[in-house]
Amino acid sequence: IHCRMAAVGAAHDALNECRDLLVAAKTDRAQRLLRKELQVLENEHRVALSEEVSTAAQSTSNPKAPPPGDMRITSYAWDQTPKFVKLYVSFNGVDKFPEGSVQCNFETMEMNLSVKCAGGKTKYLHIRPLYDEIDPAASACHVKQDRLFIKMAKKNRDMEWGSVDDTEHKERARREEKRRENDTKKKSTGEMLQEMYREADDEGKAKLAAAWETGRAKREAKRAGGT
Repeated sequence: IHCRMAAVGAAHDALNECRDLLVAAKTDRAQRLLRKELQVLENEHRVALSEEVSTAAQSTSNPKAPPPGDMRITSYAWDQTPKFVKLYVSFNGVDKFPEGSVQCNFETMEMNLSVKCAGGKTKYLHIRPLYDEIDPAASACHVKQDRLFIKMAKKNRDMEWGSVDDTEHKERARREEKRRENDTKKKSTGEMLQEMYREADDEGKAKLAAAWETGRAKREAKRAGGT
């Protein structure tokens, strides 16, 4: 848990530092690069936060955690607006259940719905962690005819959720991390060649330039042959 908290703290510090740099940036190019990096860091911060929540849930007893099996509600529809994420849960006759049968609790990264049915059985829809943070006080569950309508207020307005939980978010972060690793490798190779060229004598520079042109010609021939 302490490692997860440290990861969240490090991501938060990097995010703030990037924001400060963006404010101080003067040129359009620097601002574009920093905005792109800021999006990546915001993504990493949300992943670190959701992983902290998941770790805490696994390491502590949670009386609200639903039991396994057919008591879980596994089917629902959802959509979103700039301010809310909305869940639609079909539930026959739920509007005729006794008062208090439907309970819905919200936390910053969690939504927990429970419905007491006939025969003493209780069905659950428990989502933790959510894709992003919500405002529990502004969230609500409404009982409609044969369905439940859940509105979760986004803490980060205008944030586009990729899913209700953080599955899509983590997959996007994984793809972005892989892309950044590839970009870093390419950048390191280019920097190495530039350093070699700066430190080489005239003969060495001529050889490096010739090798570069040969490689470029081969790449262009390969692309031409593939079309």
